Amino acid sequence: MTELPDFEALRTSVEPEDFEQDPLPGWAGVGTLFGAPTTTADQVDVGESGWVVSGVPFDATASSRPGAAEGPRAVRQASLVFSSYLTSLGQWRMLDTRTGQTFRYHAPRVADAGDLHIYPTDTVKTFQAVAAESRRLSRNSPRLIFLNGDHSCTFPTFAGFRAGRLDRGAERVGFVNIDHHFDFGNWSTLHGPLYHGSNSRRISEIPRMRPEDIAFVGVGDVTKYDQFRGLLDRGFHVVPGSAITRDGAAAALRPVIEELGSRCDTVYVSLDIDVLDSAAATGTGHVTMGGIGIGDLLDVYEELRALPVGAVDIAEIAPRYDPSGGTAQIAARLLFEFLFRTEVAPAELAPWAPGSTPSAPQEHR
Repeated sequence: MTELPDFEALRTSVEPEDFEQDPLPGWAGVGTLFGAPTTTADQVDVGESGWVVSGVPFDATASSRPGAAEGPRAVRQASLVFSSYLTSLGQWRMLDTRTGQTFRYHAPRVADAGDLHIYPTDTVKTFQAVAAESRRLSRNSPRLIFLNGDHSCTFPTFAGFRAGRLDRGAERVGFVNIDHHFDFGNWSTLHGPLYHGSNSRRISEIPRMRPEDIAFVGVGDVTKYDQFRGLLDRGFHVVPGSAITRDGAAAALRPVIEELGSRCDTVYVSLDIDVLDSAAATGTGHVTMGGIGIGDLLDVYEELRALPVGAVDIAEIAPRYDPSGGTAQIAARLLFEFLFRTEVAPAELAPWAPGSTPSAPQEHR
């Protein structure tokens, strides 16, 4: 180019509406989940099947590597790269070449309610605020997404969600904890009874929660033998990560899906990102050896579609330990696929369909 263009002429030849439908790059846009519009707890408008997002940027009970308070913002930012997918891919029938499944992308209405109130040096007050605000959201919203800090936050978000659903007439609320650990500790010398390793125990102690309505999925760390036997004897469901890897998510989860699906009015699903091996997800406060793979985790969430899921959370993403941003991207992609995949059908094409073989190419004569 040897001459500057006539910018004034270029400017006056277009209108703002000419650009409104164009996607933004992944680092641009409003920093909400998938670029969703903002909302308030009292003015939720996502229809009868939409999702409302809120964050809990709290990690004051971390005992290994702090930083999960930065997770909610990182996941929101990472999700922006997927916000244009629906525009470009929503009209097409899609094929998942990992599994052979076909599906379409369709966006339910999503709104972001921002972050709930936290008090960094006061865990009890934080949990009071989070539970109260989660209950209000649960009363007013069809389905909820919580972007949590450390995993202790799941205790108040679940308690608030459950209370709101009981207010609306539900009788039984199930809980699925996808985690490398049970988080069934009772007391921490550093933090007392409320910390990232006690959230499942505290949830089990909520009045009228039943062991048979709680499942631990993906566990793979060492634990006390007597505690493990006690969980089984009391009726908790346990699906080790090794069973998912060995048998596949569908077979490993089938008994849990059938029981919770027949018993619970709605189910809350909590994900501690350290269920993944740290080779795949470095951005977390707890280094995991022997965790499940990302494909296994995608398969777990595909099976969970069979449950009446009313809320999901993702916890323990600490982006400071993952300069690549990959761990937050994994979380955002997982949410995207779970929320927006519809019309999912089993494999019908070779070579994925059972018993099928690829057709040999026809010889040209």
